[in-house]
This record gives sequence, structure tokens and C-alpha cells, in this order.
Amino acid sequence: MINVVQLDTSLLGLQERKGEQVMHAEDFGPPEASCEHRIRIVTGETCRVAEARGLKSLLIPVINARAEQISPEAAARLMVSEVRRYLSLGSDIEEVTFALPDEKGVEAFRRVAVRQKIVCLGDSITYGYPDGPPCSWVTVVAAATGYPFINRGISGETTGQMLARFERDVAAEEPAYVIFAGGHNDGWMGISLAEVQENIIAVVNRAFANGICPILVLPSPLNIRQMLQCYEGTQEEARRYFTRLEQIRQWIRQYAGERGLLTLDFHTPLLDGNSGQGDPRYLLDGGHPTHQGYRILGEAVIKQLAGRLHFSNALME
Repeated sequence: MINVVQLDTSLLGLQERKGEQVMHAEDFGPPEASCEHRIRIVTGETCRVAEARGLKSLLIPVINARAEQISPEAAARLMVSEVRRYLSLGSDIEEVTFALPDEKGVEAFRRVAVRQKIVCLGDSITYGYPDGPPCSWVTVVAAATGYPFINRGISGETTGQMLARFERDVAAEEPAYVIFAGGHNDGWMGISLAEVQENIIAVVNRAFANGICPILVLPSPLNIRQMLQCYEGTQEEARRYFTRLEQIRQWIRQYAGERGLLTLDFHTPLLDGNSGQGDPRYLLDGGHPTHQGYRILGEAVIKQLAGRLHFSNALME
């Protein structure tokens, strides 16, 4: 639960005199770090210290000493999305409350904290190819959880194309979370790993800048034999695609670990453990899931997201 209250934060001075630990953004990050970066670091560190102390509830006083550099709206986007990122990794903290001294700050934080939407930005496997969104994993998850998931999958798109429509299809919705599921078409088209990395990093940075917590997807598996039965191409081309997609998958896993981002595993649920490739029972053409495959992905997402999404029911007075 994420809450926002109006509170006389001058009480913070009393806590400092009593020797309690008080964190200031300027004390974090390298000398060249931006004010925004320092705010994000100190917010995450506050959560980490609170959890290390065994706290279940955390009050974060927000005192903007650099109002000329950081607006209340920007601070809200930074801090709320960072709290959601921290909690999404699995935390014993049950409640985080932001305390602000003025109505303008309270309203800015409230607008971000009360967000409920989860946008799913992806390709055909998010869209639900070939039969569309009603058959997609997104629909399975939305029906089971009751959360407002929005399907923004477009068949054939690369990570670069998804990045290009981020503002229109994600930021404009003002969601709490974005689930980013790309990489298949980059691997298919032979787009360099470096370019894919740049695109995904840009999506993550753009999400945080808009007050959105990003969640990354490990791409689903391929079945080479089945692909060759359904599409034109050589064994060598199919294996190159398989290898490129595995490289993308491994990098996403590594990057998410370094950045502290939640990942959703689409690979393991559809995997044939004996061959190390996609299970043909759940794949339509060696890449796209069948209806049963989409249901399996949806059920896997439900389990992986359990307890990881954090919202605010209402503004506390």
C-alpha cells in the first residue's frame, strides 16, 4: 500500500537531534550525479534500511530543499516509481506513506500514487497473435486479478518501434507499471544486441521519468523444427535466430539484476525440458503460443506478480 498524507515535516528536526537516521539526497550518488538520480537513490536506500530494521510500515517525509530544480510533480514521479520498483522485488514492507507539508506537494504525489493501470507493451506475443487480445496472456491475467491491464502489443514490432510509441501508448495512459515484452522480432531481423540493449535501457529510463515502474519480460522460447515446418528459411537461419534471442534473454536477465528490476519469465513455462527448446504442444508455429500456450503464460504471470504490485486505494487525510 502506498499512501500520501499532509504533515508538519518540521518534526524531522527533532528526530535528527535525537540521533535518528535521517537521509538527505545530496549525500548519495557520485559527485557528478544529477539531483534526480540522487533522489531516486535515497528513496530506494530508505526502503532498504527500513526493511533491514524489520519495519512493516515506513513514513517518508518529503522536504524539497531544491524546489527551483525539482518540481513537486517531478519528485513524485521519481519517488513513487522507485518505491514501486523496490517493493516489486519482494519486500516485507507492507505500507509506505509519503508525508508532505503542503497541499501542492500532497496533490502531486497523490496523482502518481493512485495510479492503477498496468500497460503491456510488446509484440505479437503480447497482442495474442493470431486471434488477437481476447486470447492473449494479458486478458488471462486481467480476468484473474481484476487489475486494469492494457494490451499494447503490435505484431511484428521490434524494441525500437516499441520505444518510438512509448509516449503515445504508455506514458499517455499514466499507468503505475509497464510490462515490456520485446526482443523476438529483433532476433528474427538480426538487429544487433547493442541496439536492442540501447532500446530497452531507453524504455526503462523513460518509464521512470514518467513515474512508471518498469517490469521486463524474458522472451518465450522457440522450437526450430516447428519454425522450419511453418516458415521459409534454412536450419542455419533458424539457429541464428534462436541464438540471438537467447543472447537478448540473457542480457535482459543480467541488466534487470543490475538495475534492480522485476522480470517475468516467459521462457520456462513454455519450455521442453528435454530439448531446451519451446514445447511444440504449446506453440503454433515454433514461436507464437497456441491458445493453451497463452493460458499457460497468463497463469505464470499471475503467480510471478503475486504480492509484487503496490497501489493506493485512496488519499489519506
